[in-house]
Amino acid sequence: MRLIRNLSLTITTTLLLVGCGGKNITLQDYADKWFNDVPSENNASTTEKIKRETPKHNPAADIAWSSMSKRDVRNKGEGSMQKSLDEWTEEEWDPTFEGDKEQVAKDKNASDHFTLQHYMDKRQKYLKAEEEKWEKSGKKKPDAHYEKMDRLPVIGK
Repeated sequence: MRLIRNLSLTITTTLLLVGCGGKNITLQDYADKWFNDVPSENNASTTEKIKRETPKHNPAADIAWSSMSKRDVRNKGEGSMQKSLDEWTEEEWDPTFEGDKEQVAKDKNASDHFTLQHYMDKRQKYLKAEEEKWEKSGKKKPDAHYEKMDRLPVIGK
């Protein structure tokens, strides 16, 4: 029984390494053929170059265009999430920083070399401005979604 198992493992391993078609194929041959524009020893002479296939257009890639390409011909309609984000950015985010010369200088620097720390600092300023806005209005700040979820009888704490 042990002999049969060892023999079948040996045959399977040999077939996997050699290949069933009798051709020796390596990952390097595959990469050369499809990605590197290097002629393969098996199917092209040294002077011929393998022509790459042009990638086909994938319609699934048309789903989420960024706000930068809204005027693009391919983008026939706006997604509700992108539209909502654009409206929030124009109505709430951008007006928070109008007239802040220090933030304008930081934004200019961030356009050259963006870091997450820049975004987090800007976010802190925005949250502080929102808090001050709610204090000035005298109204109670609406609960966040996680606070509402915590009050639910089955899900909450």
